[in-house]
Amino acid sequence: MNKTVTPKQLDLVEGMTREELILATAPNIDPDAPQLKEDMMKLGWTAVAEAAREALGEERDYDDFDWSSDPSVVLREQRATAIYRNRWDGLVIRQEKSWDEESDPFLVITRENCDVFLDRLCDLLGIPSAGGPAR
Repeated sequence: MNKTVTPKQLDLVEGMTREELILATAPNIDPDAPQLKEDMMKLGWTAVAEAAREALGEERDYDDFDWSSDPSVVLREQRATAIYRNRWDGLVIRQEKSWDEESDPFLVITRENCDVFLDRLCDLLGIPSAGGPAR
């Protein structure tokens, strides 16, 4: 159940610690409750982390988070991708359709062009050519 927050509960009082302010504005909270102590500890660590970020000049504006360029993003969206051979022995690279597409996008490399395709892919990735048995 949600309770209404009063303006008095939102006021910050100079000179009071966070714990004192919570207890003064929410008298129904048991100051000895283990959950309160755990929550206050988490809040303390959050404050320490924020202070460290500010000291390092790493102010964050979480409202304007840019998923395309923020350096903290380590995993970008990736469609599910399948690779298989079709009935004509062509190499099919197929991706799951997006919400705005009617069918899965795909690319077919003919059997005769697979070696050239893989060699160029290896070149782009900076790894030795695939080689393997000639067809």
